Amino acid sequence: MDKQNEQHREYLYGNLSKQLLRLKQNFDLLNTNMATLRDQTEQSQRLAIFHAATQVFMGAKNVFARCPTPDRS
Repeated sequence: MDKQNEQHREYLYGNLSKQLLRLKQNFDLLNTNMATLRDQTEQSQRLAIFHAATQVFMGAKNVFARCPTPDRS
């Protein structure tokens, strides 16, 4: 019975070890995904700011284009 218990214990420890390894791999992958998500979020924010700045610039350009030019005579 002791040998059977020992084999069962080794089997359980083996499974636990595999599960812990998978858990570690999943956490590593999660960390990688979070870093990628952070980078993508930062790039999206930069793009949105650039787009907004471009819109402001184009709007200002249109306003100035409609302004009458001063008479220089």
